[in-house]
Amino acid sequence: MKHAPQRFTAPDGTEMVVLTAEDFEQLRDLAEDNDDVLAATAALERQRAGGGTMPTEVLKLILDDVHPVAAWRRHRGLSQAALAEKAGLSQVWISRIERGGGYGSRETRRKLAAALEAPMWGLEEG
Repeated sequence: MKHAPQRFTAPDGTEMVVLTAEDFEQLRDLAEDNDDVLAATAALERQRAGGGTMPTEVLKLILDDVHPVAAWRRHRGLSQAALAEKAGLSQVWISRIERGGGYGSRETRRKLAAALEAPMWGLEEG
């Protein structure tokens, strides 16, 4: 930090700090980096507990905000219809899942994981 933050107490007793915009941006970036590290650590722990790995291609797609099911589906070269048939689900349901509409039951996640040859933890969202 280039400038010392200024501290004051608001009328309601809340302690406040004034920072330069540059210092604030730097702190926000560091907090976002920390969130990424925590998410990666949690994913690694899930992987160790549940076995399996995630191909780099799938991880890159997920980091680009592609839903995990869609990322695995693309990695396997499947259309939504092909995945639906392989998993015993409807294409409409696959589309809904990929849009973030939920998975339904644990059995649905199990079917998707089996059809995609992916670990169940690898289908979880953020």
